[in-house]
Amino acid sequence: MDMLQNTLSRFVADGEIAGCAARIMQNDEVLFEGSFGYADIEKGVRMSLDDTIFPIASMSKVVTVVGLMQLYEQGLIKLWDPVSEYLPGFKNPKIAVEKPDGSCEIVPAAGEVNLRQLFTMTSGVPYPGEDTAAARIRMEKEREYMASGKPMPDTVAYCNLVGGMPLAFEPGKRWMYGFSIDVLGAVIEVVSGKTLGEYLKQNVFDPLGMKDTGFFVPAEKQDRVATLYHIREGMKPDARQYPMLKPAFESGGGGLFSTVKDYSRFAQMLLHGGSLDGVRLLGRKTIDLISTDHLTPQQQATHNWDTQRGYGYGLGVRVMTNPEVADINGSVGEWGWDGAFGNWFCVDPKESLTCVYLTTNLPGDHYRFIPKLMASMYASLR
Repeated sequence: MDMLQNTLSRFVADGEIAGCAARIMQNDEVLFEGSFGYADIEKGVRMSLDDTIFPIASMSKVVTVVGLMQLYEQGLIKLWDPVSEYLPGFKNPKIAVEKPDGSCEIVPAAGEVNLRQLFTMTSGVPYPGEDTAAARIRMEKEREYMASGKPMPDTVAYCNLVGGMPLAFEPGKRWMYGFSIDVLGAVIEVVSGKTLGEYLKQNVFDPLGMKDTGFFVPAEKQDRVATLYHIREGMKPDARQYPMLKPAFESGGGGLFSTVKDYSRFAQMLLHGGSLDGVRLLGRKTIDLISTDHLTPQQQATHNWDTQRGYGYGLGVRVMTNPEVADINGSVGEWGWDGAFGNWFCVDPKESLTCVYLTTNLPGDHYRFIPKLMASMYASLR
């Protein structure tokens, strides 16, 4: 495993990142594990596979997908259900149509957003930002809400508010990374009658023994949380504070904290068709459905991130369809997701392999690091 050791240690030695930790398992045995650099440079705290708690950002999405697909297996939802059946804020959606002069027109959508479109990121529900007129409208609405002094709404209330804002396009027309999985988290609350955090703890975290995973970090564990670093600004530490108690809005799309050890158990469960150590979370065929490319050719045309070359998209996960286009020495059918802070994981059924790689980068810059990690990982297989 010298190749992997050298690649990951070089990320730190070259001053590109503050630190990282990774565990790679093949055939249920640890193929490689290691921690490199610092969880907190200023305090001299080293990275740890088991002790370091990371904000995992969008790697939360796959956990939320598993939670809702449990309810799917129980016959409580269907993927083609309109979202408004669970969240009335999504009734009678509108679209922000951009005009050549930079203005936009708000028009009624031809159809409603359904759950399948949320799972596949084809809903048109944006994150707040500058990319589309809909994203700009949402950003401005949220600024107005925060300026009003109103308290942060809870998960269901927040998602209903978002449902009343314009979509970026007609539901199903294209792929666009956005707020979709957060909305699925609210659906879990409506269907289960529990908060998202309660539901996931009872049905995912506790059954798998994921003792350090959740939407907040208790006071006694706060000193274990890795510091995020602005890697293009001389490794400047980020000053954000993390919740010590349950937040009002539990972000199923990006709010979880976890460790390499915890998330590796989650990945192993996915590899084994929904079961681990005699505990079944999902059925094998449901895992197959999650990890199958669901995009139409029209949707795939807008699934065009550099990090997604050679991949399709399933239910909240990337799915390798063409290693040659991806320029990765991996396998057709490898799948998983990543997170904004450089985090990444994969499940490779062909090689009976999982990898969990957690780090603390602002920005994530996956394109700089993940292809190198994957090249060394696959080259190390026998």
